[in-house]
Amino acid sequence: MRSRKRLLVATTFLLTALSAGVADAAPPGPQGPKQSSSQFALRREEAGGVDANTARQRARAGDCAGALKAFDTAINLTIEPTLRRDRGLCHEKLGHPFPAMDDYRSYLTARPDAPDADQIRDRLAKLEEATSGRTAESYREEDDGVHAGGSFSLGTQGGKTAGSAGSSSPRAREKQEDKVLGPRGGGDKERGYDYYANQEKIADAAENSPLRFGTGWAVGPFLQLPRYYFADGNASDSGFAVGISVRYAWSPSMTFLMEGGYVGFGTTGDIGAYGGPLAFVGIEGRIPLNTYASDQLFLGVGPGFERYQNSRTKLGLNVVNARARFGYRHVFGPTVGLELGIDGGPGIAFASADAAGQSSDSKAIILIGGAAALVIGF
Repeated sequence: MRSRKRLLVATTFLLTALSAGVADAAPPGPQGPKQSSSQFALRREEAGGVDANTARQRARAGDCAGALKAFDTAINLTIEPTLRRDRGLCHEKLGHPFPAMDDYRSYLTARPDAPDADQIRDRLAKLEEATSGRTAESYREEDDGVHAGGSFSLGTQGGKTAGSAGSSSPRAREKQEDKVLGPRGGGDKERGYDYYANQEKIADAAENSPLRFGTGWAVGPFLQLPRYYFADGNASDSGFAVGISVRYAWSPSMTFLMEGGYVGFGTTGDIGAYGGPLAFVGIEGRIPLNTYASDQLFLGVGPGFERYQNSRTKLGLNVVNARARFGYRHVFGPTVGLELGIDGGPGIAFASADAAGQSSDSKAIILIGGAAALVIGF
């Protein structure tokens, strides 16, 4: 009995000591629920991480020499091609043609169809012409400050690209130039990083816009004015049509479209005025007039149906026609377009019976008129 009692006392003492030690080790202050160390927050970072951001900030500020090391580190962490392009711009500004050529070639290999590819090719061609017959080693001997890491390759000797190989040293030329990156001659405009980044954003917007090169839905109101039809050598009174257009672009150049609305001829309230619903279903082809299709020509064809009825005589006319549409469209930003054109085509009109049960035979007609529409893409 005594041994059990002693064992109980010893165990109680040991537990008390351990509890006190844990309490002393705990940090002071209010204790809240502990957060699991496994918790983390997801965020989207620029390719290359902090080094890529640092490199581009320094380059924008004109500190290309200080940006090169950060570019090297970022390029070792990612295969993002634009980092090679941007480092090439820095090398070109600093008068390092051979590493600039290497970076430009790498960028063009990865993105031959980039929106700025032609401009980079022009830079490359100028550097190739300027360095023809010279080697990378000779340039490095001229300027011991040339960055020898990253893309500086002696294997490009004899290769061709842009820049001026004048009699002055690269350092002297750099002091004379401003902080804007770009070629130093040849009539080309100065280009900075913001310019190239903006070009990429515009290209992405064009690729995703159903009004340019992308796919997706677009809707908007349309107006046809003036509008006429011709039958038996006679022309109708001036008319109009209004309604809503619904479209779906399934490729960079083709769109399926539907229209519904109201068509009318003559002055409302006159005995000769008549009107009614219209419908149209067709396809449309788009022909871009510039790089990002902000200006385009369009051509659409398809069948249509219209019904005219006189509100007094109740005489109706059903028209089945083959409509074609052609015009010009300007796209504001990625999602809004304004178009102007002409619309019309041949058709057949079938008269329905009037209140007295009289009707006339079918006859051929031609519809034609001006058209305008506002379209909004999604």
